[in-house]
Amino acid sequence: MTGLFARLRTSARLALASVGAVLLAVLATVAVVAAPAQAAGPRPHFQMPVPCGETWRLATYYGHEDYDIDMTYAGGSNGRAILASYGGTVTFAGWGNSGGWYVVIDHGGGWKTFYLHMIESPAVRAGQWVSTGQQLGRVGSTGNSTGPHLHYEQTRDGVKTESYFNGVPSGITSDGSPNTGPLYVAGPTSSARNLTSQNCGQVNNNRQVYESGSHNGWQMLPVNSITGSATASMVMGTNKLLYTVNDGRVYEASSDTGWRNLWTGISGVSNNALAVINVDGVKYVYTVVGGMVHEAASNNGWRNLNTGISGVSGNALAAINLDGVKHVYTVAGGMVHEAASNNGWRNLNSGISGVSASALAAINLNGVKIVYTVVGGSVHEAASNTGWRNLNTGISGVSASALAAINLNGVKIIYSVAGGMVHEAGSSTGWRNLNSGVRGTAVSAMSLSGVKILYTV
Repeated sequence: MTGLFARLRTSARLALASVGAVLLAVLATVAVVAAPAQAAGPRPHFQMPVPCGETWRLATYYGHEDYDIDMTYAGGSNGRAILASYGGTVTFAGWGNSGGWYVVIDHGGGWKTFYLHMIESPAVRAGQWVSTGQQLGRVGSTGNSTGPHLHYEQTRDGVKTESYFNGVPSGITSDGSPNTGPLYVAGPTSSARNLTSQNCGQVNNNRQVYESGSHNGWQMLPVNSITGSATASMVMGTNKLLYTVNDGRVYEASSDTGWRNLWTGISGVSNNALAVINVDGVKYVYTVVGGMVHEAASNNGWRNLNTGISGVSGNALAAINLDGVKHVYTVAGGMVHEAASNNGWRNLNSGISGVSASALAAINLNGVKIVYTVVGGSVHEAASNTGWRNLNTGISGVSASALAAINLNGVKIIYSVAGGMVHEAGSSTGWRNLNSGVRGTAVSAMSLSGVKILYTV
């Protein structure tokens, strides 16, 4: 068999572990190699696999194998919800003699999580994408189990490792026995402990940021543990720069420093509107604070200054550099407005109307300013050299909350979201909208040396 069963012993050892009055199960597994591997990707920001605010007892016992965790709830575990610790693709959801009903999630970058002994058939299916906190099933005692509990594991590159929750190590490491499996963590049996779940959904929609490139088949890789509700990106030289909004604060990370995420000092901004541009080596960040567009620059210590542009949506923002002049695009009253640094940021109505207040993108194409919007689920294009006449590209059925665009060697490329998946359409192919396979609800885009790069949350 495949999945977890490839790792199961031909017969599982049974042992008793007292958790209050509950007997915990034993499931002995065989890891692929004898020592923890180095994962291809950074550790995702895993959460407890149980609902927000619930306190569960985490335990192991002599002979249980290192890093295995049994979780029980003081008020009774049977039938309680099991949630995804982190977003990913379900690679197995079904029955195994030892694991009972169980689920395996692949989070990318070499990381997986395992959820065993469910009371019934899982609520998800293989191949399905699940989000952090999505219910996978309910706690039970199926398979080799002596009482209702959740057996939980985190693995990296196929090898079990210590589980982390909300960025903090669980402390469940050694089972105290040198005779259980190829992994051996010296020390006494790890003490049981109580932990309270922070799997509370995404505050302000903060989610893990992923990077995907056209050169590797759009493989989604987590960008360290960076989370956010909005992203913006740009290239300076050969360096990729990523900006995110997390709980009203703007952060900057760059590829040349290993994506070390630094707070710029910009705070109090809308969680869903962000734009960045490079003008002569100076980085400019645009945000919305109380309906007003603010500008911060890297050469003034990121001091966030009010441009005077007011009454705009806090969910849509775009900016371009045109011959050293900064242009900012906003939505106010369903109309796209344009303001430029060379006219004192006077905010002018472009005449583009009826657009979503949550989706906006702009590019500079050989001196022509082009703006993309969503109108009634369809992407529209308007250009400065045609009087901003807003034309339907034919791209339809898209989210009204996500849009990005780039100019790649004279080809206009649009990224939109349909059914939770990022789609790509190019002017060179008649705007044929193709599913990239990248998941996300918000997207920003850039290109580097001909490679198209997406950042999604």
